Amino acid sequence: MNSSIALCLAPTFWPKLPPLSLVCLGSFLLTKGYAVSILDLNNRFYNLAADDLKIKWLKSIDLELEENIFSWLKKLYPEQINQTVEELLKFDIVGFSCYQSNFQTTLSLAALLKQKKPKIKILLGGPQITRLYFNDPENFSISAFANIDLLVVGEGEQALADYLQGKINENKIAVFSELNDLDVYNPLLGYKQINFSAYPRKQTVSLLFSRGCVRKCVFCSERLLYKNIRTRSIANIIDEIAGHLAKNKVQTFILHDSMLNMDLVTLENLCDAIIENFGKINWEAQMGIRADMPDQLFAKIKQSGCYNLFIGLESGAKNTLKSMRKGFTPQIAVQFFEQLKKTKLYFGVSIIVGYPDESEDDLAESLEFLIRNKHLIPKIEQVNPFVYYSGTKVDRKKDFYNNKTIAAKVDYFISQLKKHKFKMTNAFLNNLIVKSSESSSAKAMEDK
Repeated sequence: MNSSIALCLAPTFWPKLPPLSLVCLGSFLLTKGYAVSILDLNNRFYNLAADDLKIKWLKSIDLELEENIFSWLKKLYPEQINQTVEELLKFDIVGFSCYQSNFQTTLSLAALLKQKKPKIKILLGGPQITRLYFNDPENFSISAFANIDLLVVGEGEQALADYLQGKINENKIAVFSELNDLDVYNPLLGYKQINFSAYPRKQTVSLLFSRGCVRKCVFCSERLLYKNIRTRSIANIIDEIAGHLAKNKVQTFILHDSMLNMDLVTLENLCDAIIENFGKINWEAQMGIRADMPDQLFAKIKQSGCYNLFIGLESGAKNTLKSMRKGFTPQIAVQFFEQLKKTKLYFGVSIIVGYPDESEDDLAESLEFLIRNKHLIPKIEQVNPFVYYSGTKVDRKKDFYNNKTIAAKVDYFISQLKKHKFKMTNAFLNNLIVKSSESSSAKAMEDK
């Protein structure tokens, strides 16, 4: 209980909002009585960066940035880097939330900390660790990671508590140690350490109402982050919303649930509670297409203040949707979109092009579906080629990186959407593709 703990997010990661992962982990440990500091290093150095570097920072995937950011920061801001390292060295335990985009920086920081203070404990968790686990679960071992004292696969709250209580086995790996009850802590505890004014998107906060998903979309890696489906109580999340409104002056809430409408009764109860307690709040979320959502639920979603929904359509072709195991047909999607339009709920859809065994006819059917229903679809939020993710049950040999014909299909698909004047988010077109390093750009940054 006497150990001092820092929970960190290293560069680079999406910098516009406080990191929900650190807030949840920190809040849980604070509830248990541990001395915890939440350090968003990503936000710290993003705010220092010049405009050209900030532009690169905001890209979804930029391999050049991921590979070079730590060396760039050391050259551009040596004093701030040294101060950050000295700050981290004051802790007994440093835990890092790992994503693909910040993994190299995290490992570099871990090595530097261990070099200067061999007794410091370094813990790694987050989606990147889970992804590496699914690459080869049978041979996943901490021995492959230098300088690391614990690897956490899946969510981290219970795993961290077990580690601090000496309950982790000698393998130093925690695999899907999940909370049974999401009400055991209030995220407001962690948010007390967050300086909201330091983030570009003002008066906005992330919420998580549930963990897990009832859908089993074959290609989806997000569903692999949790083994069990759990939902916070209505009272618990309403208390958090009330705290944000009163203490943090929050005006907009982003719910990061995989599928907010997986339990219709619970969603209706949430909307009722928002209406009863606040009248309405500005909120957005991700929802799945369903055939059984009643009209009154759509109306309550609107009445409670929902201003935007992200809908994972992925395809307008019957065969492709069936192969993906999306759980709906094109006809059901149309009915769902009609209900959204009737209720004046704004939304955007995501599309995958080049899914395994998608025929030319399937691709044409998907495009024709969008064009035919353009009057129902306010926005194409995302268009990407099929990319394989570790742990999913799809043939990785058929993804974008192994099938060069997919790129041309995506370009054609996007060109047709533009031809028909669909509203689209340019930053989310092909944004899941790892870009090759550009040595000339890297050299220009090094020369600064």
